Amino acid sequence: MEAICDLAELERVVGSRPLPVMMKSIDRLDQHCVTLLGRAPVAVLGYAGAGPRAAVVGGAPGFAVVENPDRLRLPMPSDAVPGTGAALLVLLPGWRETLRINGTVDDGGLAVEEAFLHCGKAVIRSNVWGPATASETDAAEDGEGLGPAAAAFLDTAPLAVITSRDGDGQADASPKGDPPGVIRQVGPKTVAIADRPGNRRTDTFHNVLERPHVAIMALAPGDDRALELTGTASISADPALRESMAERGRMPKAVLLVEVEHTRLAPSAALRDARLWDAERHVDPEELPKPAVIWTDHVKLNETAGVAAKLLRKAAGERMMRAAISVDYRQNLY
Repeated sequence: MEAICDLAELERVVGSRPLPVMMKSIDRLDQHCVTLLGRAPVAVLGYAGAGPRAAVVGGAPGFAVVENPDRLRLPMPSDAVPGTGAALLVLLPGWRETLRINGTVDDGGLAVEEAFLHCGKAVIRSNVWGPATASETDAAEDGEGLGPAAAAFLDTAPLAVITSRDGDGQADASPKGDPPGVIRQVGPKTVAIADRPGNRRTDTFHNVLERPHVAIMALAPGDDRALELTGTASISADPALRESMAERGRMPKAVLLVEVEHTRLAPSAALRDARLWDAERHVDPEELPKPAVIWTDHVKLNETAGVAAKLLRKAAGERMMRAAISVDYRQNLY
């Protein structure tokens, strides 16, 4: 395997982080975030327990309450360690974009440090809001490695959220989407996830270089179970592995490999209560802020210093952003 072990090699393979992309991030919750959180019934939370953990939280729209721009109140798992980094990937059923919020666990919530809208390509590729792909079994699993119930679930799951932390403990939760089987089992305890085009922040890869322990949450339409995998990740640019994970004739530039240490497959009360797979519960995109407007406003709110950042804030406009999104979603899914 051609392992990527340092930042220089990572940027040579997948590219560096573009300034315009990084400037779509803000350090607080604005009115757009408030609106989206008010309509969102669930989120995937990456946090630190005894080790890296991922959980589905929520169950009904408005489960996460914005107390002020720097503070989000939400149901936290009992084993979440106060003062440690945590990250939310907020899902709005029927909507292709996702909201990402990063911060620190405090009393009954999250001290917010970063918020940004993630592009919709992972959700588009996954078709997670489309017809059910789940099997009819309700098997559960909790133990070391990967058992048969987890392997069967992986075959039906088109959406995964990778949660990771950097060397300073700052957390991130990144969506990955593909046709069913987004997480591919390539060994008795090894899974692989292709790096498809996304928002180009490559947060997961940067974090894995500093702290390889990750937790992954997988979801399958029509299934109220959630699959959590925890383990140790590495980054591969192996040509044969990349070719085996090609879609629509395009190979990923890199693949995340995870040696699974623990598997938890169990019914999720949050998924059950949210009824994510009920089309009548899906949000109407016309009732939400336009993604191009959100990104434009966030670029203008971003406080990055420097001449280039100043020029980007001045040039940012909804019309230009909307046109760029249309081209990107059409041409760069794979």
